[in-house]
Amino acid sequence: MRFWRFVCNPYEENTYLVASGNEAWVIDPGFYTHTERQKFLEVLEAEGLRLAAIYLTHAHIDHILGVRWVVDRFGVPLYYHEAEAVVYRHAAQWAGMMGLEYEAGPEATAYVGAGELWWGEMRVQVLEVPGHSPGSVAYYFPQAKKVVSGDVLFAGGIGNYHLPLADYKTLMRSIVDRLIPLGDAVEVWPGHGPTTTIGAEKVSNPFLQDAI
Repeated sequence: MRFWRFVCNPYEENTYLVASGNEAWVIDPGFYTHTERQKFLEVLEAEGLRLAAIYLTHAHIDHILGVRWVVDRFGVPLYYHEAEAVVYRHAAQWAGMMGLEYEAGPEATAYVGAGELWWGEMRVQVLEVPGHSPGSVAYYFPQAKKVVSGDVLFAGGIGNYHLPLADYKTLMRSIVDRLIPLGDAVEVWPGHGPTTTIGAEKVSNPFLQDAI
């Protein structure tokens, strides 16, 4: 099981590539420039990987700027939570407001929800973690003790809860009920910024001090 991080677009969004054997899955493709796309292609070629699918933690514009390119280039299916469909369908409006060029991707091939997936030989647990966005999910890899958290939990912070359809209490409940129980040793790979651990955030994240 191997992980790569690509920092993409003006919002410095983290796009993740996860591989098992020669198969790979991309989470939140935020590719915006030719250089960002080229770096992704170089890793796939150098590692001999075949891309199998796109999975989204959520559908805010900075996390989906590269969806259309990936689908067109690789012909892979796209998966996100059903509650996130309304966000995904309004992405063009957000792009316009932020001055970003955006070509809409296809609708979801199928929706994901709480439960278990198998990506090759990797067991992946899908955790529903709404609050930053109504259909936010996290992808937990128990074999690697890593969780891709999207914009729910960051090193020293939490997701923006002032956006449309966001809610602070729901976000905190998601963190406390879904992420904290994963255990102190679990690495958090967030949608922006550096990796951290559940244990480190319990100790130092100011948003969690009165919540756990």
